Amino acid sequence: MDPQLWWYLARVGGLMSWWLLSATVVWGLLLYTRVLGPHTTSGRLLDLHRFLSGLSLVFLGLHLLGLLADSWVDIGVVQILFPFTFAYRPVAVAWGVIAFYLLTAVEVTSLLKSRIPHRWWRYVHTTTFAVFLVSTVHALTAGRDEAVLRWTALVLAGSVVFLVVYRLLVGRRSRDRDEAPAPKRSVLPDPPGSHRVVVHAVRQAAEGVVSVELVAADDGTRLPAWEPGAHVDLVLPSGLIRQYSLCGDPAAADVYRLGVLHVPDGRGGSAEVHALRAGQSVAVRGPRNTFPLVLADHYLFIAGGIGITPILPMIRAAELAGREWRLLYGGRSRTSMAFAEELLTLGGDRVRLVPQDTDGVPDLAAALKGTPRGAAIYSCGPEPLLSALEDVMATDFSDRHLHLERFGTSPNVPRQSHGPAREFNVELRRSGRVLPVPSDRSLLEVIREAVPGIPSSCEEGFCGTCRLRVLEGTPDHRDTVLPAGDRDRRDVIYPCVSRARGPILVVDA
Repeated sequence: MDPQLWWYLARVGGLMSWWLLSATVVWGLLLYTRVLGPHTTSGRLLDLHRFLSGLSLVFLGLHLLGLLADSWVDIGVVQILFPFTFAYRPVAVAWGVIAFYLLTAVEVTSLLKSRIPHRWWRYVHTTTFAVFLVSTVHALTAGRDEAVLRWTALVLAGSVVFLVVYRLLVGRRSRDRDEAPAPKRSVLPDPPGSHRVVVHAVRQAAEGVVSVELVAADDGTRLPAWEPGAHVDLVLPSGLIRQYSLCGDPAAADVYRLGVLHVPDGRGGSAEVHALRAGQSVAVRGPRNTFPLVLADHYLFIAGGIGITPILPMIRAAELAGREWRLLYGGRSRTSMAFAEELLTLGGDRVRLVPQDTDGVPDLAAALKGTPRGAAIYSCGPEPLLSALEDVMATDFSDRHLHLERFGTSPNVPRQSHGPAREFNVELRRSGRVLPVPSDRSLLEVIREAVPGIPSSCEEGFCGTCRLRVLEGTPDHRDTVLPAGDRDRRDVIYPCVSRARGPILVVDA
């Protein structure tokens, strides 16, 4: 092989690696300084930053391969690994060796970001500036393309200086704002297990429905992972806690998306969500999943109104897994059906929209007839839809597997008869206090007197927000969260409705 080919390969690999590294630094600064957006960094922009970094490593590998294979250069592994050991321009080559080590440290810590303390990654990642500077000096002094490199280096250096100064100025203004007295958000602390997030965007998803995007309060921090069917407890600025299904993409680890219907005659939670604005701080607890997607060959998804929110990520998961699926989606009107266009784009003729004002109510029996035996039927929506679905399946389609998520308690599943409520005592293990629970008061009410921040939402025993860990004693489960097979559990209780079977119950509160 022509020896000059290796020399050109080394030059091209080195130049491309340096240009891509420079682009990576500039792109990272664009994200960090928020020049590309005022409130958050989208996953796609971060992916591009990582892609440029990885591509830079590929060309660096070509550069090193060309140097090792070029007989005229006569450089070996020892010269590449140890600075100042190469006879030709030892100082210039040494800068490249140092840059190689720094870049290796940056890439390794980036790959281990989820397993090491965040501050370690941040400190090492900051040395990217040194990698950029040292590799620039190496490129200018070790090669023969001085003119091109000099002008490129000047442009890139100017960009980096501008963005660094911009970040310092913006950071100073942010610190000034942080030092100003902040308005009172709520007299209650965040519930245990919750973490702060920031509202990235509030968008109109349909008539009366908003799509709320939440990101981590710390830049670059990944939110806890979740799977289709999961929900979070949203802690609003007033202290209200409400449950909402996650309806975004589980693969987007930097953002949660919620779909929230405004309920004019509700308890105030949906109205407060609709009043949120980008940049506001809220808290979330979870995610938790009581509506998981099981593996099946065929799915029929049936959604009513805002019940589409847990169904949407399930459809994406079924599509990604290559499973057969169809969606029957009903709503008051076409304009009130959230994410309809997104679903049509995803599924085409597999998506059937049924606006009630023009098409009436969904034909459940017809939809079920098109499913094979053993199909998984997933549904979420208002109670009339779910009750009708239970009835038609029990009558004609008992060989399908039904999975439901309700907005409230089901009239078709009456509560078990638990007998009269008896008085008992509850011990709060963290404080050591023992409190009486009268027969006419709930366990949640009593605990809340001593622990004001204990979270709750429905207070009817179906949402699971008030869940507590039981340390001793036997719970009397009166909720509808636990399935029939788990009603003898002694490690958990939902205190808004459940009580104790014995004289004392010890809880982790």
